[in-house]
This record gives sequence, C-alpha cells and structure tokens, in this order.
Amino acid sequence: MYSLRQKSSKTARRLKAKAILHYQRGETCLNRAQLGQAQDHLEKALKAYWLASDSPGTALCLLKLGRVLELTGHYSQAAETYHESFIQYLHLNDNPGIARSKAFLGNAAWAQGDYSKALKLLEESLLYFKGSGDIQGQAWVHDLMGNLHLAMGKEQVAETYHRTAFAMAREIGENVEARAWNDYHLAAIELHRRRIFSALEGFLSALKHFTRMGDVLGEVATLIHLGEIACDQKDYAGAESFLLKAVRLVLPTQCKPLLADALTCLARLLKGQGEGRKAIGVLMVVLSHPTCRQQTKDRMVSLAESLETYFSPREIESGFRWAKEFTLEEMASAWLAAISSKPRKKGSAQKLYRAS
Repeated sequence: MYSLRQKSSKTARRLKAKAILHYQRGETCLNRAQLGQAQDHLEKALKAYWLASDSPGTALCLLKLGRVLELTGHYSQAAETYHESFIQYLHLNDNPGIARSKAFLGNAAWAQGDYSKALKLLEESLLYFKGSGDIQGQAWVHDLMGNLHLAMGKEQVAETYHRTAFAMAREIGENVEARAWNDYHLAAIELHRRRIFSALEGFLSALKHFTRMGDVLGEVATLIHLGEIACDQKDYAGAESFLLKAVRLVLPTQCKPLLADALTCLARLLKGQGEGRKAIGVLMVVLSHPTCRQQTKDRMVSLAESLETYFSPREIESGFRWAKEFTLEEMASAWLAAISSKPRKKGSAQKLYRAS
C-alpha cells in the first residue's frame, strides 16, 4: 500500500511540475501576444493540472486559456472556459478567483453585445473584489466597466469609471501600464465626443507607453484609432502609415477582434481614397465574421450606410455571399500585398483584394 501511495505521489508531483512549466510558458506567450503558442501550452498545462487533481492550478489555467480564446475571437468557447473556472473557484471558496472569473465572463458578454449581462457580471465581480480588499482587482473591473459604458454611449459614466480605476492603480504604485491604459481610455472617450485634438494627444501618449512596454495588442489598438483620426482629418497618407503598422503587428498574433477593427479602419481609408467598392467589400468581410465585436459593428453602421448608397440591394446581398468565402487574415494580407512597393508576382492575395 505504501509503495502505491508513494508512486501516486511521485506521479502527481511530476504532473504538477509539467503543468507549471507549460503554464509559465503559456503565460509568457500570452504576454507577448503569441496567442497560438499560448493556447498550445495552456491546454497542455490544463491537462496536467487536471490529471494531478490540482484544483487551484486548474482554475487559474482555465482563466488564462479563456483569455486566449477571447482574444482570438472564440467568445462562446471563452465564456464556457471562464464558467468552468468559476465553478472551480466556487468549490474552492476562493473569492478573489470568483471575482476574476466573473469579470472575464462580463468581458466576454461585452464583446458579444450582451451589455445587460456584462453589467451584472462586472458589478458582481466588483463586490467580490471589494470584499477581498483587492484594490488592483477593483481598478481592473472599473476599467472594464468604463469600456462597457462607452460601448453603450454613456461617455460621462465611462470617464468616471476610468478615472477611478487610475486613481486606484496609483494607490498601489505608479506604473507605466496603468498610465498607458489611462491615456488610451480617456483618449477613446475624447474621440467619442469628437474632441479630435485631445484624442490625438492621448493616443500618441499611450502609443509611446505601449511601445516602451512591448505591449503589442495595446500598440495595435492605439494605431487603429490614430488611423481613424487621420481618416477623419483626410490625412490618408498618415492613416495608411498607422494602419500598415497595425496590420503588420496584429497578423502574427492571431488576435481576430483587433484585426476586425483594423479592417474597419481600412474601409474608412478606402472610402476616403475614393475606393467605395473595395471599402464595402472589406466591411462585408468583417461583418460576416463571428469574431467581430458588437462595439465594432455599432461603430461601422454610419460608414456602411453611406457606402450602401453606391450599390443596389442585389449587389449588397451578392457581396455578403462573396465575403463569407474569405477570412480576415486573407483580406488583410491582400491589402498589404496590394500596396507593397516591392515588385512581386500577382498571387491569390492580390487577386482577392482586387476582386472586392
């Protein structure tokens, strides 16, 4: 009996060591926006944690895996994974863990456009963080609440949440990450209010911080907004420059929601350059893709309506059928290939772009 228990204990230790190794590698890849590699490591870690009967490790790994799934646009799978983590933390009676899982569930609901569900989950998460005395957790949820209220068009409420989040973050200690996201969030609010100069100043400041930190996804999100501002100012050369960098950065990450945002900006650019047919073709690809967040769809409504005046209902219907045949990556790669100054053979990517 003793030898069997000893053997079982050694197996559990070996499995846990394997789980920790893959979890750490997965977390590193996630921080570097290497989402495909992150998912691979986290899935291996999850299996090892489960076999080792390590409930805390399983719960934490599920949260990280859910985040990867969310960032790659698999919202339903992400929500299911976050829920599994919530159940684990509930059994462990781990209130901070419950708070985190509820916050992530709220973020997934926000992406899918279920704003009432998102609000409920975030409010519940905030209560758990308050009960645990977790200031950092409260600051994080306040930022998520700010994003949610801005998506609902309540920019004043959003601003209050973001400013509160930053104040809480400063209680813990000044850090570049908090400053970067504060600049970004307040700039997004200023852009919503059409205060272009303030928005531009804020985004440029955020971009410097994100670049210094090596936060690729933060860089991409900021570059897309800078591209939108440049389009509004009819600075199409500047918009193209921002967008080129954004697309080149985001494609290797496999972050489809941000790629969808980049393509929405591309549609604005093409419209401004007088390429209405290509612009609506790009919009159709984005709208037809399940990873397009509701907030992105809401923001492209006016652009889509202005473009639809160029085409008959039959042409639009045909365009949507055409768009479903292509991925976001194919469309983005096609645009990069089409504007490249280097001579190259006409491949499928260029043909795809011109077909729109």
